[in-house]
Amino acid sequence: MNLQQIRQKTAYCPTAMPTQKQATRTWLNSLHKQYPLALTLTLKQSNLIKNSNGTYIQKLDKNEVRRIARHFTQKLNQQVFGSSAKRYGKALKYLVVVEGERTGKNLHLHMAIGDLPSYVKWNEVDGLVRNAKLKVAELDEQHKVDIVDSGWMEYLTKELGMKDTDNVLWDLA
Repeated sequence: MNLQQIRQKTAYCPTAMPTQKQATRTWLNSLHKQYPLALTLTLKQSNLIKNSNGTYIQKLDKNEVRRIARHFTQKLNQQVFGSSAKRYGKALKYLVVVEGERTGKNLHLHMAIGDLPSYVKWNEVDGLVRNAKLKVAELDEQHKVDIVDSGWMEYLTKELGMKDTDNVLWDLA
């Protein structure tokens, strides 16, 4: 099989517009050096809500996941920067993706984290994440901190749609 036959069989078209997923992946791959930390957080899939009408169980949805992610990033910023996080707005950079929404798996978060200050040692990050998690009741016990490799940005975007990036929490970036 020659190259032309392969392109014909795979419907390759050099003038075709890339899908939203391909474009996002290409762009994020260009940024991967700015985000050296990879973090996966598991979430409790429901919350016990108590109010004046009684007690009920609320199933986790994307808006609740967004709130939890925002709360966690605030707490992690406090762990890293102390009072400067609130007083001067110091913060890490985050790329946050919700996984499980389209596939029916348990909802969880994948993050790429950047702008870690030089005084924070790599072996301290897990402890900082653990301390921040203790202050967010909706997070489950499990988490995983890694150094980003070349495939993390593809892994972050594996559930993106061809025409949308709905599971990326752009407002937290």
